[in-house]
Amino acid sequence: MKFDRRCLLRSALGATAAAVCLRPAYGDTHGGLVQQSILDAYRAKRGSFTIPAGTYHLAPPPLGGAHLSFRDLADFEIDARGVHLIFTDVTRGGIQFTNCRNVRFHGATVRYEIPPFTQGTVESIGPGRAWFTLRIDPGYPVNFDDPKYFPARPTGRLFDPRTRRLKAGRYDIAASKVERIKGPLFRLYGKGAASVGDLAAFRGSGHHSLALIDCGLMDIRDTAIYNSGMFGILESGGYGQNHYSVAIQRGPAPAGAKVDPLYSTCADGFHSASMRNGPILENCSFEGMPDDGVAIHGIYSLVLEAAGGKLVISKSDFQPGDPLLLFDAEGSPAGEALVKAINPAPDFRNTRLSRRPTFANNTAGPYFEVVLDRELDADFDYLCSNPSALGSGYILRNNTIRNHRARGMLLKAHNGLVEGNTIDASSISGIVLAPELWWNEACYSRNVVIRNNTVRNLPDNPESYGAIAVAAVTDRAVPGYGHRQIVLDNNRIENTNGVNLLITSADDVTVRNNRFTNAQRAVSPAAGAKWGEDSGALLYVTEAKGVHVAGNIVSGLGAANRRFMEATSTATEIRSDWK
Repeated sequence: MKFDRRCLLRSALGATAAAVCLRPAYGDTHGGLVQQSILDAYRAKRGSFTIPAGTYHLAPPPLGGAHLSFRDLADFEIDARGVHLIFTDVTRGGIQFTNCRNVRFHGATVRYEIPPFTQGTVESIGPGRAWFTLRIDPGYPVNFDDPKYFPARPTGRLFDPRTRRLKAGRYDIAASKVERIKGPLFRLYGKGAASVGDLAAFRGSGHHSLALIDCGLMDIRDTAIYNSGMFGILESGGYGQNHYSVAIQRGPAPAGAKVDPLYSTCADGFHSASMRNGPILENCSFEGMPDDGVAIHGIYSLVLEAAGGKLVISKSDFQPGDPLLLFDAEGSPAGEALVKAINPAPDFRNTRLSRRPTFANNTAGPYFEVVLDRELDADFDYLCSNPSALGSGYILRNNTIRNHRARGMLLKAHNGLVEGNTIDASSISGIVLAPELWWNEACYSRNVVIRNNTVRNLPDNPESYGAIAVAAVTDRAVPGYGHRQIVLDNNRIENTNGVNLLITSADDVTVRNNRFTNAQRAVSPAAGAKWGEDSGALLYVTEAKGVHVAGNIVSGLGAANRRFMEATSTATEIRSDWK
């Protein structure tokens, strides 16, 4: 049946959904009806709106934008208990809040009707492994060769056909070209580790299920997200201090499918970028992402010129009064100052090219001049970050992240608390504090407490840094102690080979009362190989100082262990009760 628009409008004017809608609200409706009814309630100063329970197949607005878009709402509640929102266009975002403050959205289940990714089974391998064929599973998109929906050079993951989890070892796969053979059968060119019978999933060119842009004090609770087109949730810019309690999960299977989805999203589960105050995630559950579970970061600005207490930079999220951290061309700390002023520099011209991939071409601008309270010794290709726009002050408490690619938590902000979380079978590492200088995500961490967490069942992987890592995400440790005042307290690390804890590029780190169970049961030459770690050391410390190790307990230690701790020659002022 069609949903009666009068029901929504009467609800907006104050009648209860039960009094007006006695029948379930199933059937097709336009997203504009739901959105307009919510906005009518807001403009009528009702303070809240209850979406009548039921399933809504939402079409996006014809002129662009997300399926549901809300701007400039404040002090308002959207009650979506018992509501299923199904997005019908994978090329548009799901729900977007822009410049909103203190809005509570709760109770909904949201998903894309057609998964924004595709998946299938590897049927054959070409000579010299130059290509392989993939048969798309029934019910999943077969427009794999359409650039509107999938990249021309798609990236994917390989899965074990028995466990339907990521394939052990080399699970990433990239195609240089996709060619349709017939119907759901495709040939993918490019060498990789695929074998006949492997399952494979490839992400499309979709959008986030839930986006908060320039928002603050938002409250997103009791919301389930399936089949997200990019991040499950993105927050970007604004005051922040947003509160989340959500589930990001695989499924349900699309119409006509015989197997469940391999992915829950097409990228990270939760992604926080350049927030003035960090997010609060409590009691969340994430699984099946092809990338990180939780990512929190700011951005770097490229230094183009420096003279007399002024920097010319490539991009800016600075405001007067913000601190500025400077890093040299290698990524080592190079100074700190306060920003007195930030101004456009339209007349500046740059002809030099950075060696950094994400700053490869900075000859077009825009450019900004930053006036500092002191002179810093800087040069071209240095970087600077803004600690006031990293998502600092975040709290991650009692969340579960499992069975996905990459890091459970990748954290790049200050003043954080990571407490009571369970991270199970993240493919690279569990909890990581690390900047990514090459990917332009800032920054090193200061004053972070990681306590009472469980990290377990990490697979052997050459990309791994350890179950818990305080590091610099490059192929080597970076000198200079970018991380400061880090506490690792009373965490449990279970069933993990190779290095369990990695500490680099850090000053003043406390490692106390942690429990290591069934560690290093097997030799793991792959784990940490890109770092040059000794995989037989439980704790590996390099390019660090002031590391205090005490009260840690080891049980069920395997034969692959050679020592509790290895501290290299660049690790100084180490105090440890591990001999």
